[in-house]
Amino acid sequence: MKLSELRALLTASGVKTTAGIDRFDVKRAAGVVIGVDVMFTDGTVTYLPVEGS
Repeated sequence: MKLSELRALLTASGVKTTAGIDRFDVKRAAGVVIGVDVMFTDGTVTYLPVEGS
């Protein structure tokens, strides 16, 4: 998954573009990306499903 795809997913999900992000964890099933766990610097974790999965 490219950074531009992650950025588009965050924007589509309503996450502010200035949000402090610690890391991403891309979730896969049978080699296909099904979603992304986003860990923010404030300690919250949000799961964002990928369209079409």
